[in-house]
Amino acid sequence: MWLNVLKGLCAIAALSLSSSLWAQGAYPSKAITLIVPFPAGGIADLSARALKASLEKALGQTVLIVNRPGASGAIGAVAVANASPDGYTLMYTLSSVASVPEQAVLNGQKPPFNLDQFVPVARVTVDVVSLVVRSDSPYKTYQDFASALRANPKGMTYSSSGNYGISHFPAEMLLAATQTEARHIPYSGGAPMLTALMGGQVDFNIPVRTLALPHVQSGRLRYLAMYGAKRWPLAPDVPTLAELGVPIEFVPWTGLFAPSGTPSDVLASLRKAVRAASQDAQFIETVGKSSAGEIAYLDGAELETFWKADLARTSVTTQRIGRVQ
Repeated sequence: MWLNVLKGLCAIAALSLSSSLWAQGAYPSKAITLIVPFPAGGIADLSARALKASLEKALGQTVLIVNRPGASGAIGAVAVANASPDGYTLMYTLSSVASVPEQAVLNGQKPPFNLDQFVPVARVTVDVVSLVVRSDSPYKTYQDFASALRANPKGMTYSSSGNYGISHFPAEMLLAATQTEARHIPYSGGAPMLTALMGGQVDFNIPVRTLALPHVQSGRLRYLAMYGAKRWPLAPDVPTLAELGVPIEFVPWTGLFAPSGTPSDVLASLRKAVRAASQDAQFIETVGKSSAGEIAYLDGAELETFWKADLARTSVTTQRIGRVQ
């Protein structure tokens, strides 16, 4: 009799343990935190918040967005790099954060993190940059602007959202491609960068086109050229640099990253969820009404290939910029 009771208890214990292990293995079983290493209201933040509802629907769990800005994205990136690789703390970031380790080396500092501490989950959005001047600027066309650059070496100034950022890189790429120079004045974000231009403190800048759009529509700014491969339907009369004979490739993007060591099945679940969220009608509508760019989902091998090529391009420009004071 006691033997049968013991067998029964062992069976119950085994079933309980099996159920417990199954529950622990079911991902996700609790809220997921997306750390955005940039301020609220920026491109990465807008994209993450646009994605939130659709991602929650796909995952069946709450998604918490936490802004951890500072040090060109390094503070938030370090928090994710040091997080448990269980899929519950992720980074939703701008592409520029990948240049932080190289920036540190150039400036004689220890890198705050290494890229191999992250595994890319998915690219979500892209947003092409644009060459912009004030509406009262004497430069009515790109040709006017280029002629002035050549005629006045180092005499023109441009603002950016910060050193080595997504408006600093394309400006330096343009100067390198045209063999010209201009003086860089960094600001603390996209809004003050544009304010400096509209206030006459600088001659031009290169913001993402959606950020500049309201000011172009209000008549305060003028697009001279776009960096993308094709013309933008919202500004169809503005030529691309490729059309103008300056084939520069630079497109800022946002994406999701997990700490290195995250299990492959968790990564697969995340990619499946982000893919579904990127195709969700609510996300598509929200992006269409915001300054979050365009949906451009990539995952797996495609993203790995794209990321390596993108890093190679930005590395060339990081080295050109060199040490900053």
